[in-house]
Amino acid sequence: MHSWKKKLVVSQLALACTLAITSQANATTYNTFGYHDDADTAFSWSDWENADNLNYITYNGYIYNNTTDGAYDQTFNGDVVNGVISTYYLNNDYADNTANTLNIYNSTIHGMITSELVYDHDKYGWTNGTDVDYRWNDGDTFNLNIADSTIDDDYEYFYFTDSYLDADGKRTSEDMRTADYAYLGTAVTLDVESNINITDNSRVAGITLSQGNTYNGDYATGGDSAYAHTWDNTITVDNSTVTSGAFTPLEGSGWYGNSEEPSDYSGKAVYDATTGTWYHNPNDTALSFSDDPDSYYSMKNNVTFTNGSTLMGDVVFTSNFNNASDANADSNGDGVISASDGFSKIGYDTNNDGVEDTNGGWSHDNDNVDELNLKLDNGSKWVGDAYFTYDHIAPTEMYDLEDGTNSLEPNSTLDKWGNVADDKTFQSGIFTVALDNGSEWDTVNASNVDTLTVNNGSQVNVADSSSLVADTITLTNGSTMNLSSYGEVDTDHLTVDSYSKVDLTNETAYLYANTITVSNGGEFSIGAGEFDADSFGTDTLELTNAGVFNINNSDYVLDADLVNGHTNTTDTSNATYGYGVIAMTSDGHLTVNGNGDYYNGDNTADTTYSANGEADNSYTDNVVAATGNYKVRIDNATGAGSVADYKGNELIRVNDVNTDATFSAANKADLGAYTYQAKQEGNTVVLEQMELTDYANMALSIPSANTNIWNLEQDTVGTRLTNARHGLADNGGAWVSYFGGNFNGDNGTINYDQDVNGIMVGVDTKVDGNNAKWIVGAAAGFAKGDLSDRTGQVDQDSQSAYIYSSARFANNIFVDGNLSYSHFNNDLSANMSDGTYVDGNTSSDAWGFGLKLGYDLKLGDAGYVTPYGSVSGLFQSGDDYQLSNDMKVDGQSYDSMRYELGVDAGYTFTYSEDQALTPYFKLAYVYDDSNNDADVNGDSIDNGVEGSAVRVGLGTQFSFTKNFSAYTDANYLGGGDVDQDWSANVGVKYTW
Repeated sequence: MHSWKKKLVVSQLALACTLAITSQANATTYNTFGYHDDADTAFSWSDWENADNLNYITYNGYIYNNTTDGAYDQTFNGDVVNGVISTYYLNNDYADNTANTLNIYNSTIHGMITSELVYDHDKYGWTNGTDVDYRWNDGDTFNLNIADSTIDDDYEYFYFTDSYLDADGKRTSEDMRTADYAYLGTAVTLDVESNINITDNSRVAGITLSQGNTYNGDYATGGDSAYAHTWDNTITVDNSTVTSGAFTPLEGSGWYGNSEEPSDYSGKAVYDATTGTWYHNPNDTALSFSDDPDSYYSMKNNVTFTNGSTLMGDVVFTSNFNNASDANADSNGDGVISASDGFSKIGYDTNNDGVEDTNGGWSHDNDNVDELNLKLDNGSKWVGDAYFTYDHIAPTEMYDLEDGTNSLEPNSTLDKWGNVADDKTFQSGIFTVALDNGSEWDTVNASNVDTLTVNNGSQVNVADSSSLVADTITLTNGSTMNLSSYGEVDTDHLTVDSYSKVDLTNETAYLYANTITVSNGGEFSIGAGEFDADSFGTDTLELTNAGVFNINNSDYVLDADLVNGHTNTTDTSNATYGYGVIAMTSDGHLTVNGNGDYYNGDNTADTTYSANGEADNSYTDNVVAATGNYKVRIDNATGAGSVADYKGNELIRVNDVNTDATFSAANKADLGAYTYQAKQEGNTVVLEQMELTDYANMALSIPSANTNIWNLEQDTVGTRLTNARHGLADNGGAWVSYFGGNFNGDNGTINYDQDVNGIMVGVDTKVDGNNAKWIVGAAAGFAKGDLSDRTGQVDQDSQSAYIYSSARFANNIFVDGNLSYSHFNNDLSANMSDGTYVDGNTSSDAWGFGLKLGYDLKLGDAGYVTPYGSVSGLFQSGDDYQLSNDMKVDGQSYDSMRYELGVDAGYTFTYSEDQALTPYFKLAYVYDDSNNDADVNGDSIDNGVEGSAVRVGLGTQFSFTKNFSAYTDANYLGGGDVDQDWSANVGVKYTW
């Protein structure tokens, strides 16, 4: 720029900026670009810099605290700025006493902030007319504070109107615009060491950081001390959002009248038709860090997103070795080859003796390495790609590196013959990503990092054909990594720890890891579906401290060694005992082939190729296909399926006769009507049938429990007839009685506990016959039962109707009889082994009878002994029904017979002609015969109860008046398949 022209522009800028600073405190709107229009002459792009030009574009967007030179001050509060703000003079110490800080509070920057000089489309630069003194020193960090503000990167052009007189002297005008400013970078574009704080729900459309001037001698203060030669950037985003920005204009195209915004993240790579390759879309860049290949200093970048912040866009990290020129190059011309000449991967020959004697880098290896450490914390989220380019050298090329390798190279390193030798490398940069405390990363396109750690309930989602390459991936404390929809993950070592989970949710996803370590309740799950050996690839799968490998319902072939890090012992009390867990559904199957590698003992490795086409040249792989301790967990539960569908089914096969792995059951699973668990048989594991499931046990116990209710009703009717023969005269009447009891059933197949409570009401009358005296009556019974065992529960309702009679002959022989009809309703519920709730209901009808023959032997006027024999039977018929878990029970005809021989003895104490007390005692032998089978899921299962038992009972009857009396008795019955722990009968009667 001509000097006088520069002064003209500066004087005008000074006036404009002085006014701007005066008004900046008043929360107003500022425009960084303006146009000086001479009303008579036309603007020309070709000569607008000429000295006689009266039409020109102005710029007044520089920041420094010096109002006499005209500029914005260092704080915006409640303002709106349209255009480009430059911190060039502030950053380069325009004034020695100026704090290197810019504050954006409660403001909107409709454009961007840059640390560079602002140019127009012809590289015409606006300056303040003063030379910059470049007193930029290491540690002189620029602080940018953004709070409750927006920087949208959406100022693409400066539009202006030029007025002039045409050739005819007629006034006319023309609308114009500058070339685009999008090329300047994202919303924040800096080439100075920076400390950026974004807080209070701010929104920034991209941050681009690069290395600027590092050649000034003042910068290299501190000598060659540890970590002194670094270019340091820190970004903290708190409760705020960083989106993508734009490097090209977006206003020229749209959809339904709307053009794309810089913050609109497309998530799509760009296809280069010339090369036939895909490359990163620069307009999707949210964070960019670029090391200067000519700089002597490594670039250290630390970025934290916290408290629900969002990163929406790609993170781009470009790293180079420090000034990595060719070997033996004196780049600074001082006659000495040293660190200031840059880092040479193959070393320098400083004394020209033909032997390299230094690598030319800083003495501390870390000073030669760039870093990007990105952390998402406290529920923050990132959607985007990690795009990482770097230089690297193999161990065979390294010279004079004190720390050796610092990373791994996915493409492997080669030996002198060009063969794959290793994956260890020394990289120019290290890229780490850490997610903590419920944070999330949804990968897009192809991401590449060195280290990924996912902690404390955080998650990584790899889907929609995106991929993630990381040297190491570690998940801890309940974190997850989900792969689906053609997502792919590649790593050297995957660690899934402390109840974290890696889930390949469908067969389109893929994961490869040389080693997978699952420990402390962590889970590696290959999802559901028909899998084969291509769902993931690994060389070694290590399960330790209850780490879980879950194949779900797949038929999976593991071409890897299955190991854990504990002594192979089945003694669970041994301190060295440990185990891994293999989980699957009952229709899953795991085949363990091993990785096919072994050490030949002659310093050569077997080069047998695994199923995924990779040769492992390890000299240390001496294990068999499977070794260690494992528990096998069956995860599914269902009521469907017969015994033949499950019993003996093979779950695991280890194709290695030398395997010393032990497999035991981790749980029992409800499958059909039975529970099953894993059982080892040689080098296989099969399903072993165990006991009935809770729901099947309840379903099969219902008929027996119905019979128990009916038996209590039989006892209640029997008590009524017995009491009519003893005590004061009974001519029939009305009666009501409570009955209840507790039962425990166990026939070796079914098992239950039952509580019953009910009531019976009846009415009868005495009829004198020719040879006997009769009591004839009818009764109704209502009862509720509660049937249970473990999680199983049945709520029972029953209603019964009885007709009964008793004939007493002159010789004191009596015959009691009854006929009954009963209806039972049963509502069943239970929990399956996987926690699923199961319910169902069934009803049945039953016909019954009772017959008792006895002899009343009188002992004087008041005592009696009554030997008796009885038989009773209940015949149930039920409907087919199905539980909510698909277990099917065919309608069962359940027949139950009871035979009883016993004796009653009692004595009546008469207090008056209207009052008497009759206590009595009962002792009997009882035999139950209920030999029944039920059809469940097509299998016949024994649910009959039978056996001999002893009944012991006590009771009493008390007549308050000639017509009103009360009675009670209690019984115990035990010894058969069903024990009656207690039963009680309490009633009152009114006789005619």
